[in-house]
Amino acid sequence: MMNGDRFIDVALWVLSFILAIVFFYNGINKIMGTPHQVAQFGALGLPAQALPVVGILECVAGLMLTMTRLALIGGGILSIMMLISAGLNLFYDDVTSSLRATVIFLMLLSICYLRYTRRNIRP
Repeated sequence: MMNGDRFIDVALWVLSFILAIVFFYNGINKIMGTPHQVAQFGALGLPAQALPVVGILECVAGLMLTMTRLALIGGGILSIMMLISAGLNLFYDDVTSSLRATVIFLMLLSICYLRYTRRNIRP
């Protein structure tokens, strides 16, 4: 494997691992129904009963990011969730949160793209 390929592999793993931690942490907070998460969902017009479902999805898909064979699926699930989050935040005039969700969406898309294009490069 060339040095550039090795760098891409390491960067991909680091990015996947960091995002997995972020989504797992936020998923746990949603499952526990922390006041901050309940308030966020309420501000977006979402019912508090959806918190555990979204939290479980975030935890499972976040863990999937760290598994090579499942990273594409996990990244796809989280990408859709971030796109919805960006849209809802923009609709409710929270531009900062919308931009944050958009950046995470683009990071997840890059993980999906790299995992898809590099799936047959393994020695």
